[in-house]
Amino acid sequence: MIMSAVILLPLQVSAATEQFWDHARYDSDGLQVDGGTIGFTTHWNLSSNNDTVENHSYNVDEMPILVEIYTATWCTNCVTTQGIMSDAIGDSDVEMIHYHRHWFEPRDPFGSNSTEERWTNTYGHAVTLNGGAPRLAPTKVVDGERMHYGSRANSDSLMDDYTASLSKGPNGLLNGNISLNLHQVEDFIGFDWDISSLAIATQEEYSLEPWILLIEEEAYFPDGSNGLETYEHVLLEALSLDSSKNSSGVMEVPLPSLWDGDDLKVALLVDWLVEYSPSGSPLPPPSIVYLLTSLVAMAYVRGPRLS
Repeated sequence: MIMSAVILLPLQVSAATEQFWDHARYDSDGLQVDGGTIGFTTHWNLSSNNDTVENHSYNVDEMPILVEIYTATWCTNCVTTQGIMSDAIGDSDVEMIHYHRHWFEPRDPFGSNSTEERWTNTYGHAVTLNGGAPRLAPTKVVDGERMHYGSRANSDSLMDDYTASLSKGPNGLLNGNISLNLHQVEDFIGFDWDISSLAIATQEEYSLEPWILLIEEEAYFPDGSNGLETYEHVLLEALSLDSSKNSSGVMEVPLPSLWDGDDLKVALLVDWLVEYSPSGSPLPPPSIVYLLTSLVAMAYVRGPRLS
């Protein structure tokens, strides 16, 4: 019995750590990928004069929890699960970003090709493993690492799932700062970004991909069939910043067309990915080690059978 407990203990602990969420990142072969997302958002006043320049710099430890949500204006389960998520967030420092279903979607006016491309490329494989397609509402991803698909709880309740996911925080591999400077020239908005001090504490190869996200804080759409009418944190555009050669750069894009009002938010996000070597660790999993050790111990204790 003691040997059985030793063998099963690592498996039980491993299962317990994942009971509240699903992994958010897989590759096209269905293999789990070690990665996540960090970043921050800031309001931009569209009515300010063109000479305004805003400078923002944050350490990894100062950045908010990020919750990316795939939703639609006809999705009633999205309203229910969003209410539970808001209760779980409470007064915590959390930034929410809502991706609206856009491709082949006649009932939802929000979203764009770029927002759909970011979602499907980043989380589409994980959503497909859970639901059979890459763009399913509601789906929520916390810190680019922990995914909550649909309205069914992994544990006793969605509140427990969301609370555990929000409280975990990033995995602690990243350190450093990211910065963003904003300025407006007539009908264009400029971004000066820098992630050069950002690093991952690993001996493996890793990649960092920065993004600029343009978000409308509130949009009034009474024709939505889920009865919400006012939709928050609506992602308008997702702009990938090429960091293959440089970890800083400048970009200028036309001001986005907001649905109503002038409540624009700008987010600088960084997707990180650890690229483990194919060989991996030369050692077998701990549970296998315990099993082999137990078998050897039992054979030694039992001793040879006497004729």
